[in-house]
Amino acid sequence: MGDALSTSANPAAATNAWRARAAVVYLQSGADQLYEGKAEIENYLQMKIKMQLATLSVGVDAPWGMGLTAIVPWVEIWKAEALMPDSTYTGVGDLEMRLRQDVNQLFDLKIGPRLGVSLGAVAPTGVYLAAQTQSSFLVEQSSSGGTRELNIGRGVWWLLADADFAWAPLSRLLVHAGAQWRSPQTTAADGFGWGDEIRANLGVRVTAVERYLSLGVVGDVQHRGLPTYAPKGLDGPRESFPNGGGTNVYVSPGIFSNPMDWLGFSASYRMPVFNDVNGQQIVQGPSLFFGMSVNRCFADPPAPAPVAERPKLAVVGDKAKVAEVAALVVPGKITIVDYWATWCAPCVKLGPQLEAFAKARPAGDVVIRKVDATEWQAEQWSHYLPDAAGLPVLDVFDATGILRARLQGDDADRFAEAVAALAPADVTPTGK
Repeated sequence: MGDALSTSANPAAATNAWRARAAVVYLQSGADQLYEGKAEIENYLQMKIKMQLATLSVGVDAPWGMGLTAIVPWVEIWKAEALMPDSTYTGVGDLEMRLRQDVNQLFDLKIGPRLGVSLGAVAPTGVYLAAQTQSSFLVEQSSSGGTRELNIGRGVWWLLADADFAWAPLSRLLVHAGAQWRSPQTTAADGFGWGDEIRANLGVRVTAVERYLSLGVVGDVQHRGLPTYAPKGLDGPRESFPNGGGTNVYVSPGIFSNPMDWLGFSASYRMPVFNDVNGQQIVQGPSLFFGMSVNRCFADPPAPAPVAERPKLAVVGDKAKVAEVAALVVPGKITIVDYWATWCAPCVKLGPQLEAFAKARPAGDVVIRKVDATEWQAEQWSHYLPDAAGLPVLDVFDATGILRARLQGDDADRFAEAVAALAPADVTPTGK
């Protein structure tokens, strides 16, 4: 029953908080092809089987990456056969419990593919149609459809062990894979013994529209071991059941959507591409899956990362913070530090105006110091002008070395006003 759930699961899902989740998957499938080994043969009993399956999955995840999941299926099987009246079987299937550990979260791995491992069990809670007599197991009475794979329940306890892998080499590409092993721990009440089951899958998913649409395809190989039965009674020797077990290969294209963090949808179409069965068996045909999942995290939303304040190295009312700039300030003079670049047209125009202004001062109390930013890289910008929007930039220092004005952009043309606004004490140092 866990096979159906894989169509809506996100193999890369992980959380660092307590989370509750639930998923519902609906499956519709049919079977009317009779196989013997790898070959399709005539369905001489005209057997047809239709199945509907609705699977409810509920679970909880811990912050350290461990999750507990319970899976409960509801199944309806309709069976028609030429020599027997139609029959329908409906009920709750076998309950599956699974404990999964996200290896990356356990070891706090921040990068690389995600790996998860699971252990679990299946309880025989579903209805199992036991054989009424041991003769019901005879080959001649079960050569067509003798497989018991379509029972609602399978009448035994199972042990589960899984591993899953997910890797996102690109932001819009997800590669995922999984391997599952299931082993029956008991035999059914009528002596039927299921074989071990092994399944492996590999898939890719591509995001077409962020959050709203992803496209994917999964290849799935499933091998079921040869079952056994006791033809001479429960205490008699066991023999291989002639019409059970085999290998099946499926390909499942699908579409997926997660319009919200807590809500997901999926739809997929599973196509059988290879069958190799033991004896004669009716094999499952194409299947349609529809899934919906919801989850809720029980944690405060992460606090926004603090925005680092850019250092303000130009503070009006204080001395220059950058040593190289402080060295340019001339004691006893008004110093205008001109940050300029050859690619800055306003800077090139402003330079001669500054020089002319300084020469026109009768007392010679204004000096111009220039800082060439033509070839600055990010490091130089962060060092000299981390809080500047661009060029031109003029810093006006008074005679005591205190920054009195920073003029940027169009305001740089107002340097004469900034100098005129200085108080007399700012123009001539105290004691001079």
